[in-house]
Amino acid sequence: MFLRSTFVFVVMVLAATVAYSDEKAPSVSTPFAQHQKLALRGATPNQTTVPRFGKFELTLNLAATYDNPFDPNEVQVQAVFTSPQGRSTTVDGFLDQPFTRKLKAGAEQITAAGEPVWKVRFAPDVAGRWRYRVTAKDRSGTVSLPEARLQVAASANPGFVRRSTLNPAVFAFENEKPFFAVGENMGWGGKRGSYDYDDWLTPLSKAGGNWIRIWMSSWNCGLEWSAQAKKDWRSGTYHGVGVYSLDNAWKLDTILDTAERNGVYVMLCFGTYGEFKTGGFFGEGQWEANPYNVANGGPCAKPEDFWTNEQARKLYQQRLRYIMARYGYRTGIQGWEFWNEAEAPTPWVGEMARFLKGTGEFAARGAADPYHHAADPYHHLVTTTYGNDAIWKLPEIDFTQTHNYGTGNITDHAPVIYNDARQHAVYNKPHLIGEFGIDWRKSDSEYDPQGLGVNLHNGLWAGLMAGDAGGGMLWWWDNYVHPKNVYAPFVAARRFADTVPWTAGPLQPLKMDAAHQTSGPETWTDLTLVPAGGWGKAATDNFTITPTGLASNVIIPQFLYSTGKADLRTTSTFHVNFTQPGKFIVHVGDVSDTAHLRILLDGKAARDVELSAMPPKDPSVKPDYEKTELRPEYNSYLAHFNKDYDIDVPVGEHTITLDTVAGDWVSMDRITLTGYRSSRFPDVNLYGLTNGNMAILWAQNALHNWKNVTDKKEIPPLHNLATTLHGLKPGRYAVEWWDTEQGRPTTKETLTSIDGLLVLRLPDLASDVAARIEPLAVTRGR
Repeated sequence: MFLRSTFVFVVMVLAATVAYSDEKAPSVSTPFAQHQKLALRGATPNQTTVPRFGKFELTLNLAATYDNPFDPNEVQVQAVFTSPQGRSTTVDGFLDQPFTRKLKAGAEQITAAGEPVWKVRFAPDVAGRWRYRVTAKDRSGTVSLPEARLQVAASANPGFVRRSTLNPAVFAFENEKPFFAVGENMGWGGKRGSYDYDDWLTPLSKAGGNWIRIWMSSWNCGLEWSAQAKKDWRSGTYHGVGVYSLDNAWKLDTILDTAERNGVYVMLCFGTYGEFKTGGFFGEGQWEANPYNVANGGPCAKPEDFWTNEQARKLYQQRLRYIMARYGYRTGIQGWEFWNEAEAPTPWVGEMARFLKGTGEFAARGAADPYHHAADPYHHLVTTTYGNDAIWKLPEIDFTQTHNYGTGNITDHAPVIYNDARQHAVYNKPHLIGEFGIDWRKSDSEYDPQGLGVNLHNGLWAGLMAGDAGGGMLWWWDNYVHPKNVYAPFVAARRFADTVPWTAGPLQPLKMDAAHQTSGPETWTDLTLVPAGGWGKAATDNFTITPTGLASNVIIPQFLYSTGKADLRTTSTFHVNFTQPGKFIVHVGDVSDTAHLRILLDGKAARDVELSAMPPKDPSVKPDYEKTELRPEYNSYLAHFNKDYDIDVPVGEHTITLDTVAGDWVSMDRITLTGYRSSRFPDVNLYGLTNGNMAILWAQNALHNWKNVTDKKEIPPLHNLATTLHGLKPGRYAVEWWDTEQGRPTTKETLTSIDGLLVLRLPDLASDVAARIEPLAVTRGR
């Protein structure tokens, strides 16, 4: 999302850039130019004994000739480290500069505290005596230092976050200790810059948070941007394409150090879609200032050239290598994310992922030339947004990711997050809800001014029980979570997650019967479904609706496209069974330009609705919409209708199809079936996981959502509920019920699974509860 907030160990020193060829590119004049005879006079270590996975840093005394120290055709610094077992690892060096920070009039001020200097950073992964050598070269030749020694001591550091080999759908450290991500986005700081992260990370850590997501953008820790770009408190010192901002690089180091001290891991995002756009809802379009724009000295005449232009791709790889050289040693980096919500082509994503990992064409280059190697020798996890089926199937993409928002229409993200996780399970990779929120246009604080945190709470628990590798990651960190102190939801989710044996074999959805009432008369109420599928072609077009809701874990698309958007278009058909005459009601949210909505009953048109976002030609005519606006960037009108359109449905089984037969598109906020829900099956979200031996589950009174809580609607507790669990081995089980607000066990009971069936009576549901179910011989997960 965008602006939604207020703001043999041989060491060769090789510039943190990629050597693309031996061709001499024209020199670029930079403030970092140096013209001295090549000489490598020494390498001073930060320590002679380093703990395993700790930071080993060499400060080099290097003289060389170059105009641009980030251009590998001008200067390269490289280090090759050899482990006690004889395994060699090559890392790049990078140009650094010391800075200091202070607050002045409430704003961060970063000031140079010395001259630029070359460095090498390394994280050894085994204890013992290592060897290393440092080498540097410019266009005049190559120089090296004598081989040196490094002693590595054992440590408790579990190392880098990986995909578990025992359960490929979750994260784990190299020793298979699980890493379940609990956290939020912290995209950028405000005027206080890195000082904001000091304030935010401490309470998140104390609440059990262990994950954040940071953007490297032109206003936050960006390395490469146009010098001509608007300068304000969010910018660093930029020098144009191919030349990097050392003050921002230092600032990011400062933030990452703070995260590490707090035990919080970071997914680092390298850029955002606005770099290739103009205009935008938030004014996020930045193509005019993009350093890759030919108008700013870059190689791209238009945004889409970035993905295919050879020079642009090499420049991007150059930046990647600098990032890896500077930050790659950090075990606190959970993963790299190429883009935030940029629709990068699959070939581009694959190429850059292989570049980082040194596979494919880059493996062949590395075998032929020691200066070509994996840009990231530590093999951090890699992802991007947006992804698609082809991207998620790339072997070099380690985990999948989704962003999901409503427009205030999604009263509960729990089913959205759950269904999204199940849809992505087909890739057999970890999956994260990297962003979510009530409304993509404005903060959760607009909907939850008291900071009750129900949306965050439900998002965390849904992710935990859906098989995701982390809880749902809320977006609104600086104008909601921190100012309203909404940290309590993290506490309970983290405490429960720490009890789950995530790496004790693959986890599958726990098969459970719908929660049903064991007593009382049967009555009928309205059933409401929320279409939550975002922009794009729907994964399915057929939906079966039972008296408890959707019959399977699918997501109803929010958008209905006409034939004018053939690549996105599907119709939505609902299979229903009314026990009494009722209505099928479609609540229309937005309409683009015009849309002819047709509702078909059993294949025949039951209602046709002409929807127009155009202002009436006759000002005296009252339009059907509430408001409309012209969108110049699309040369179209967008109207908000907020209006119901219904058809009568007789008793029995029927199909109801929704189709936009002409115009552009229409969005649906909700679908209501009157008199359709049976009181025997109250509105309960029941999610869980099992490995066949143990299970976890979460039962939520679906009426306990942010909307009802904020509106102070009465939420009657649900009593006398039961369900049957399927698939647990026969035997006696300990069932431990948890308070999901406090994150503590409340009661325990012993139940028996007979023929793979375990009947479970649920506690009274005012909001939600969780449970851990284990064979009696086991008392705690790993």
